[in-house]
Amino acid sequence: LAGVGLVALGLIAAAVALAVRPKGDGQEVLNHQIEVYGRQGTGAQPQQGPAAAGLAGQAQELAARALAGNQGFEDRLAVKLEGANVAMRPAEWLPLHGAIAFGIGLLGLLLTGGNFLGLVFGLLLGLLLPWAYLGRRESKRVSAFQNQLAETMQLMAGSLRAGLSLAQSVDTIVREGSEPMAGEFRRVVVETRLGVDLEDALQGVSERMRSKDFAWVVMAIRIQRNVGGNLAELLLRVADTLREREYIRRHVKALSAEGRLSVYVLGGLPPVFLAYLAATRWEYVGVLFTTPIGWVMLGVMTVLLCAGVLWMSKVSKVAF
Repeated sequence: LAGVGLVALGLIAAAVALAVRPKGDGQEVLNHQIEVYGRQGTGAQPQQGPAAAGLAGQAQELAARALAGNQGFEDRLAVKLEGANVAMRPAEWLPLHGAIAFGIGLLGLLLTGGNFLGLVFGLLLGLLLPWAYLGRRESKRVSAFQNQLAETMQLMAGSLRAGLSLAQSVDTIVREGSEPMAGEFRRVVVETRLGVDLEDALQGVSERMRSKDFAWVVMAIRIQRNVGGNLAELLLRVADTLREREYIRRHVKALSAEGRLSVYVLGGLPPVFLAYLAATRWEYVGVLFTTPIGWVMLGVMTVLLCAGVLWMSKVSKVAF
């Protein structure tokens, strides 16, 4: 058991090392990339440092080869990492995810005194926790972006009324805005300097943030650039509309809070309590895992629990 615990702690330490690896000076890295890709368009790859030659680098290379055959999953994972503002590539995230899952599984085996179910529960928990972390971080960032949208449109309209161009108003958001709005608009500025159309760069923001409201803003900007008109006045009207929609959205969220809390409590209580009993009173619940009738009961329970959670989540979710 002591050896299992040491292996688990070592895996968690490796996961932490992967997550907090040194990035180096940003300006130095940027200058090196410009130098490499600026030599007659060769696109030579920069040499890997000593860290890339170690175990972490080998794990990342193995994950990259595995992802090469599943481009769709890699794209979805990359979008999720970008939405959560996690500065990692999919090939870097997967080894970290695997190390966390295996480490928590071994810790579960240790805490349950060598019970195999402790390993299974630990592995499941280790597989779910990183995805839950990504989803939670992404949802918080999207919510913060949505809350700042109306004020951002008003600031852009004020910049346009002051005589600035649309590109200059975007740069004003970068300098005077707050995260995550400033970070997304900073990426827009970088993409436009690399040759991407301003409307396409703004459309990319709406896709990463999954914001229909901002997609309507981009559509309004495209129409104004084609047919003409007062863009500042248009953005002010859009800002007023977005402010009213945000007020209604918050009101609906407050009214449906009780239903969403019921989903979390009623859906999470049975499996958590079952895991607790399996770890502390195995003789009380062991019959569920060692007899055919127990397996049937577990299967029926799982189906009914999933159906109930799905039904409650659909009822408490208000389409807006």
